[in-house]
Amino acid sequence: MNLLEENNTKRKVMEILNCSNVQNSNANVDEYSFGGRKFEAAGVLLKEVARDEFISPEVWRAFQENRIYIHDMDNYATGMHNCLFIDFAKLFKDGFTTRNGDVRPPKSISTAMQQVAVIFQCQSQVQFGGVASAHIDFDLAPFVAMSFKKHFKDGLNYVYDEPLSCYIPEEQWKVGNKELMEKYSKAYNFALDMLEKEGMQAAQGLYHNLNTLESRAGSQLPFTSINFGRDTSEEGRMVSRWLLMASLDGIGKFHRTSIFPIAIFQHKKGVNAEPGDPNYDLKQLAIKSLCKRIYPNFVNCDFSGNIEDPENPDTYNCTMGCRTAMSFDRHGFGYAKVGRGNVSPITINLPKIALKHGIALGERTIPDLNGFWKELDEVLDIVEEALVSRYKHRCNQNPKAAPFMYKNETIRGFDGETIASAMRHGSQAVGILGIAEMCQALFGKNHLDPEVHKFVTKLVQYISAFCKEASDRNDLNFGLYYTPAESCCYTICRKTRDEFGIIPNITDKEFFTNSIHVPVWEEVDVFKKIDIEAPLCKYGTSGCITYTEFESKIMDNPEAVEQIINYAMDNDVPYFAINFPIDTCLGCGFSDDIDDECPICHDTHIEHLARVTGYLTTDVSHFNRGKQAEVKYRYKHTKRTFGDGNDKY
Repeated sequence: MNLLEENNTKRKVMEILNCSNVQNSNANVDEYSFGGRKFEAAGVLLKEVARDEFISPEVWRAFQENRIYIHDMDNYATGMHNCLFIDFAKLFKDGFTTRNGDVRPPKSISTAMQQVAVIFQCQSQVQFGGVASAHIDFDLAPFVAMSFKKHFKDGLNYVYDEPLSCYIPEEQWKVGNKELMEKYSKAYNFALDMLEKEGMQAAQGLYHNLNTLESRAGSQLPFTSINFGRDTSEEGRMVSRWLLMASLDGIGKFHRTSIFPIAIFQHKKGVNAEPGDPNYDLKQLAIKSLCKRIYPNFVNCDFSGNIEDPENPDTYNCTMGCRTAMSFDRHGFGYAKVGRGNVSPITINLPKIALKHGIALGERTIPDLNGFWKELDEVLDIVEEALVSRYKHRCNQNPKAAPFMYKNETIRGFDGETIASAMRHGSQAVGILGIAEMCQALFGKNHLDPEVHKFVTKLVQYISAFCKEASDRNDLNFGLYYTPAESCCYTICRKTRDEFGIIPNITDKEFFTNSIHVPVWEEVDVFKKIDIEAPLCKYGTSGCITYTEFESKIMDNPEAVEQIINYAMDNDVPYFAINFPIDTCLGCGFSDDIDDECPICHDTHIEHLARVTGYLTTDVSHFNRGKQAEVKYRYKHTKRTFGDGNDKY
């Protein structure tokens, strides 16, 4: 490192330590805290180590030239991976160890839910992305059964004047057993009542734990996600119901909307999609929670891009965090998701390629599509090299670097020796950003135009095909990733603007549009937005999401909300979410669409909760400049859907 670089490094570190240039690159990190400053300052050095020691000159040059974005580069040098669907079933069966002790398998639903929070916390320490349960209702159902048996036994002993002996075998002591109901009604009702209290308290405890365990640097909470809604057993249904009720109840003294876990309802025809389905009541409860709390999101278990084994919940479609998904594993796990995760992403700056070969700069009247495709090929080759190189560096790490993950086998496939044995089952994510701006640069219009949309379809098909070829070349799981772009939406846009100047609808804002999304400022209705994005979603095999922005008043109409969810599911959207304002007065707790002053107590301390990319954050002010700007431009799609007197409902 020369003197100039050393001085620049010191300057960056001092800016962080003095909080003189707070970026809010991660809305979940408190950059003013001791831990946050330490985390960010260390990141400056770690990025430079990655540059000097682990990243090839060609890849680094592409990053410097703003052709690609290397995510979480501060974690590159350490060899951390991104995210994981934790194998909870194994941990519950065998127990688990930490550095300072060991934990026995749970014997009740309350203990099991406590362990969920602990496991999430421990696993989040050895990776930099999200942690998730692929089917928490199936994971926890056995412990509902255990708790019921305990309460029923207590009922036999304490409810009656004299202790009773039950002549029904203990293995048949189950919720819903009609013989138990009839012959031992008092004990059964006692057990059911106690189970309900225990389960509800456990779910509330889980929500409070996951919103208060600031166990990562910078007062970060673990990025947690839970998928549920498909277990039709009485016990599994109870788990889903308790979690939804806990979401509705909220957290803290004002019952505020929880940030984590990201609740994801697994929508499936014949299970919970329509009236008459065994879990349709849970869908109704999920919509009730959504209308009040934004969560849950909806994942489509009928999605054409996933093949499931109905007898194996590990294969059911699920997702985590902002949008991470697992596609087919070429190394033996097939469509099973549990114990796998996204290894790391790299994102392509599509608007820059388009600016060089499109009409936006005024250098040509017809886009140079041959030049565009040629440069895209060059960048894709660089991305492949970058992902493979980072993968190899990660696999060179000692398993002792993540003892909780490897010793307890929260990740599947570990052979006891090499990290590669487990990491090979994850996905190498080829990310894309700014499709809308790319189209504008190439053609002078975005993909709302039908002909331009055809081009975008061709593009995502092309990159998807490249991912399949890269998978074969490297014997790894490559996939197309519709990047969440929390921080890089701003960083990439700013650098592109510095290079090309301010260009309307391309670099004139402080952000690039998320992945394949319709620009947030376009005044389209809900159905049009879904129609445009849905055909593109199926190619995002490593993760994608479709959002719609609602006015808060629409959330008083759950029937309309359900029809829109159904429309997304029927149109093969794999992952769907709804945004709407949730403002809370921190003086009295009143919650509604509030401007600057509470209408009840007139307090001006108002929390404006919003979704950053896939997760919520406590206030818009915690977003980076790009995301703050994006929020201001977000058009409420329900204005056009419901506002003209010709409503669909």
